[in-house]
Amino acid sequence: MKKVSIFILLMLFSNTVFSAGLANCGTVSIQNLYVQGDRGGDNSFHANKMLVIMGPEKLAACDDFTFAYLENTDDAYESTLSMVLAAYMAGKKIRIQIENNPAQNASKRIAWVNF
Repeated sequence: MKKVSIFILLMLFSNTVFSAGLANCGTVSIQNLYVQGDRGGDNSFHANKMLVIMGPEKLAACDDFTFAYLENTDDAYESTLSMVLAAYMAGKKIRIQIENNPAQNASKRIAWVNF
């Protein structure tokens, strides 16, 4: 029991430290999902990224950009894409946390997602 209590406390503390610099968009529906390739070398910011347009229920912290994105070279890309696609196909909502940095080309990077 003591080990479980210590583990839970560490997880709570780790989440607090990890969450610094993030913005919670809330538990949202997925309005559109784009997966873009190289785009023929047009040097677009959106090339080689997954782009998510969240539904209208997104929180005010996420009103200053259009797209939540993740680069296709990111370690969490495939699992994040799978989770977002599963939510979209099932008509379910998913919680999206983004990095709270200035938007680039109306986009902010996805930090993590969960159901």
